[in-house]
Amino acid sequence: MSITEEVDQTDLEILKMLQDDCRITLDEMANKLKISKSTVYYRIKKLERLGIILGCHAKLSPEKMGKDYVAVILVKAKYGPGYHEKIGQKLANIGGVTTVYYIFGEWDFVMQVRASGKDEILRILEQIMNMEEVERTSTLIVAKVIKEDPRLPI
Repeated sequence: MSITEEVDQTDLEILKMLQDDCRITLDEMANKLKISKSTVYYRIKKLERLGIILGCHAKLSPEKMGKDYVAVILVKAKYGPGYHEKIGQKLANIGGVTTVYYIFGEWDFVMQVRASGKDEILRILEQIMNMEEVERTSTLIVAKVIKEDPRLPI
């Protein structure tokens, strides 16, 4: 079953609106879509039930929250059965880690870290490097964030 069998253009419009502003009211959506408020409500519930909507989150300012240092860390791990799940989860559980990708190529994982400064990044790096499953790392410090947008293109 594909998503297009259960999600129509109206559902996609609802998803676009929620991604742009998760605080938009049912009334506002209903007016824009020219459908009833209850229809919007039931469509949102359907999208949640289908696992398409996973939650609604506030977008915080990293700078105002004191987390304006960004590092991208490449991790080479020791190969073994199920290593990507086990090590990936250990990496994901480190405080300050915002993203962990298991990748193909020379490296095994790409991580993004947000921190309050170089000392915090160093503490995170030490946790990673002290893991027995990690062979080596390479760290890139981000000079400037050009684009960071978690929304999916619809």
